[in-house]
Amino acid sequence: VYSTFGSHAAYGAFPDAIPFLKWAHRRGISCGVISNADERYGDSILPMLGLGDDMQFFCFSKNVGFEKPHKKIFEAAISEAEPWLCLEKWMGTGSQAGERTPLKPEEILHIGNDFKKDYVGAKEAGFHAVLLDRYDEKELADSWREGGAPVFKDLIDVVEYLGREQFELGSRDRCGAYLNGNEISSKYGPIRKVYE
Repeated sequence: VYSTFGSHAAYGAFPDAIPFLKWAHRRGISCGVISNADERYGDSILPMLGLGDDMQFFCFSKNVGFEKPHKKIFEAAISEAEPWLCLEKWMGTGSQAGERTPLKPEEILHIGNDFKKDYVGAKEAGFHAVLLDRYDEKELADSWREGGAPVFKDLIDVVEYLGREQFELGSRDRCGAYLNGNEISSKYGPIRKVYE
């Protein structure tokens, strides 16, 4: 059983997953995984499905010691995401110029498929959250909506939602990770809800 579920044969990627990750990457949005599954998903399964290259971080319950919907796993995800983000203040002078600003929970969108683990857990941690109804389970999706969750069929709907709700998306402008003076990777920005 362990070898079956550790192989590519037991899994498949939804057709919108890679285009969504490429879209997010082009817009400077950091993407990662928060999962109650074990680390094999990040080490072997996601890369086998072609999903590892556009993921910046992985946060697995086994490593954190808490499962979703516990707030601690969402807090751990913030810590895992921060090194990938452009969080420098570029305005100002003196001691304020170039200071790091911490990633805030309200700057994160969690996309999941379980009302309690993904929607309630993320919301209680202060994240924005949406759910995907991938299998057209009308009654289940209606119950999620009744609980306050935005529910979508696929990740393309999520992209449209982000635009419609006027989220300010991350940016890689003026950010980069450096090692011995050489840029080694781009940094990403958070997702921010623009309130009028």
